[in-house]
Amino acid sequence: MKKPILDLVDGEQTVFFQAGEEWCFLRTPRNYRLNGLPTPCVIQCHGHHGFVKEDSADWLSDKNKLAFITTLTEAGIAVASSHATGNHWGRPSAVAANAALFQMLLNGTNLDEQRMGLWGGGLGGALLWNSVTGPLLGKIKAIVLQQATISYESVIRNHKFKDKLLEAYGLPQDCDDDLAIHSLQFEDPINRTRILVEQRGQGLAALLPNVLFIHGDQDENMLYKENPVRLGEVMSPSGAKYAFHTFQGVGHATYALGDVAAKVLVDFFKREYQL
Repeated sequence: MKKPILDLVDGEQTVFFQAGEEWCFLRTPRNYRLNGLPTPCVIQCHGHHGFVKEDSADWLSDKNKLAFITTLTEAGIAVASSHATGNHWGRPSAVAANAALFQMLLNGTNLDEQRMGLWGGGLGGALLWNSVTGPLLGKIKAIVLQQATISYESVIRNHKFKDKLLEAYGLPQDCDDDLAIHSLQFEDPINRTRILVEQRGQGLAALLPNVLFIHGDQDENMLYKENPVRLGEVMSPSGAKYAFHTFQGVGHATYALGDVAAKVLVDFFKREYQL
């Protein structure tokens, strides 16, 4: 067994550390052991205004968000997260930080390399997808995209968050829509997927994780048909596996559903991890 980088003990705990020069945390379940059967893990990718600091994180302090973390750890699944440069919108520096966290988690921690997953909501969805179509391609078992940012073109053309997206990538906020879309085409999760499907065809399915989209069909921020539905359409020719859990009549508020949405999340990972 490798010598662990993190100062871990058996059982439930939360540790803060740095990976890729970004603050991260790892919370382990009660049945976690340094030796013995490895523990499955999910890396959570935070959304707008989300953070991980030296001794705190929004997903550990906000009551509604913490309910999701607790549901996972009670099911025997560890949860980790990176600050990933803040309001990142899936930019390369954040993807690199997420990949650094992934590598550190497998260094002597007895987390299960065969049962690593990602879960992200809002702009965290862009970080998640740009990670699994980038440095983590072929390394992730399952993912959940929750009310997630998936189409930069949709964000830009709808103008609601265009300024924040362009700011994250260092582009002028008054940039013409078409110019902005073309400038970000290789960072746009939808377009990255389209390129991979064209390059790899049916071979892509073996590299992509199983996907669950949790989304409200009335999401006013990340439009349902232009984000999860569109990504599903783009993935389909590759044979990649994906499914939807759509909350009818719900907007960009699936976090506020608490235990109802948390059960959907944990049941998916339990099935994928065979728990």
